[in-house]
Amino acid sequence: MVKIKAIIVDDEENARLLLQSFITEFCENIELVGLASDVKTAVKLINNNEVDLVFLDIEMPNENGFALFEYFEKPSFKTIFCTAYSEYALKAFEVSAVDYILKPIGIKKLQEAVEKLNEFKLPNHQVGEVLKENLFNNKIKKIGLHLGDATVFFNLEDIYYFEADGSYTYMVHKNGRELVVKKIKHFEGLLGIDIGFFRIHRSYLINLIHIKKYTKKEGLSVVLADDKTLAISRERKEDFEQFLKVSNFQ
Repeated sequence: MVKIKAIIVDDEENARLLLQSFITEFCENIELVGLASDVKTAVKLINNNEVDLVFLDIEMPNENGFALFEYFEKPSFKTIFCTAYSEYALKAFEVSAVDYILKPIGIKKLQEAVEKLNEFKLPNHQVGEVLKENLFNNKIKKIGLHLGDATVFFNLEDIYYFEADGSYTYMVHKNGRELVVKKIKHFEGLLGIDIGFFRIHRSYLINLIHIKKYTKKEGLSVVLADDKTLAISRERKEDFEQFLKVSNFQ
């Protein structure tokens, strides 16, 4: 078994030691090579040990967890964020396509996060930057999609709609379309009314800002900015019109 070399970065000693004990006992493919209480110590550990994975706390004094990425032009390590953030912040984690463990850390959550590391082979040095943008702007601006063995980020304002295709989903945007190995329900959960998307049909999740026209003639439908006409199911009509009213759509 090839061991994954990892470090823990957390300013709280009890948090570091608890996570260390869980990893040692329940994650046999992880080899801990060091613990750090701050970013500068973490940088030294990474440079001296060819670290593959960082368990990273975000809220730390002096330099927060995001500062770690500023020390590397293209970080070669993967990151699992350890956080005690609010519900809104968790949405920012989800749409940024990052792995995270919610504090207090549980064994099952830890194991699930570690198992997911095998799904995607390449680290993405943009992850920290995008997560920081989504987290601290009080507005979700980008979404990360796992395409192949990399994570690709898209501006939400560039997305027209999501279209269901069985267990897959097409994401249609200004420059084309992407096939994602997720059901449309996954994206409905991430990009709901609070972010400006609405499920008008079992097959379509649309971006409100791209609606050009809403018509009730010859069946309910919307025309989007790319001139695509999409049907609205009758059972979603009332909720959709209420959504438009609340959103001040003209």
